[in-house]
Amino acid sequence: MMDIYVEAGKRVHAVRIMRGYTKKQLAGLASITPKFLYEIENGKKGFSAQVLYNLCNALEVDCDYIMTGRGKPEETNRLQEA
Repeated sequence: MMDIYVEAGKRVHAVRIMRGYTKKQLAGLASITPKFLYEIENGKKGFSAQVLYNLCNALEVDCDYIMTGRGKPEETNRLQEA
């Protein structure tokens, strides 16, 4: 069975790179430390719903994408603009 935090961390990392953020920049936007972001991206730590919300808000991506991988990161949050 795959670890949900490992998979979510991989998606956070991929979207962070896609958006052009450094770990320090995204951590600041999400109100967490760069070390905690590193641990999330590498599946070493779980995270709360608040941290998930903060990361998704900063990355402009739906929480569902980070947790499940459903959809595409470049398409999420676009529905709110329509």
